[in-house]
Amino acid sequence: MLRPLTSLFCLLIACAVMPAQDAAEPKPDAKAQLEAAQKLVKQLSPGVFDLNGIQITAATRELRIPCSILHQKLPIEYALCHETGEKVHETVLETKVRPIQIQLALLLANYQPATLGILEKLDPKAERPYNAKDTEPKTPGANRIAIHVEWKDGDKTKNVPLSDFIQNIEKRKTPDDLDTWIFNGSIIDETGFAAEQTGSIISTYVDRAAIINSAAKGNERDDLWISMPANIPAEETKVTLIITPAK
Repeated sequence: MLRPLTSLFCLLIACAVMPAQDAAEPKPDAKAQLEAAQKLVKQLSPGVFDLNGIQITAATRELRIPCSILHQKLPIEYALCHETGEKVHETVLETKVRPIQIQLALLLANYQPATLGILEKLDPKAERPYNAKDTEPKTPGANRIAIHVEWKDGDKTKNVPLSDFIQNIEKRKTPDDLDTWIFNGSIIDETGFAAEQTGSIISTYVDRAAIINSAAKGNERDDLWISMPANIPAEETKVTLIITPAK
């Protein structure tokens, strides 16, 4: 069963707003953005819903988001951005789906935004990328997700972890700890819902404006991650990003 809009908005505000010293008073239009997104939800069949191209399966909490390959070979800060985002020159995937709609779909599927886990592998001697105290989901682990990418290769369907598209520039391999991602939820700041302004959806380094962050060791660095061209289909290939609960 999908959550009602009122509870979703309260959850969005409670988990997204940074403390006063880190962000200005949130703009009221964040609620209007969420309400507009909510109106796009349509039921396709019992337990299956569509939100502007995002397919939500209530029983499994699976989200399927239409995307395409933007870049095969480049240094990356993001795995997924909106097609008009500020960081499209540093992302493997892009989507036409708006960030606010992706956040709403995650909330509808009963994922709970919280920052707990993002910095669990941060070196104690390293500077924290953000000052706010980490928030916890009401249900333990409800902000931890698995992400896969699916596409057609001739008559075959390929399905691989999103981490297969990413490598550590120093080790030249996919990080062993990049199988689980953190749904932290984008912040609401003086610009409104931040991800709507930046287009940042899935970040490989810590970015509180992004909706989802990596929890891999070294994620405080924006110069550590590059794409893994050998594992990425051709640019402009249509793919589906699949989000499920982390195991």
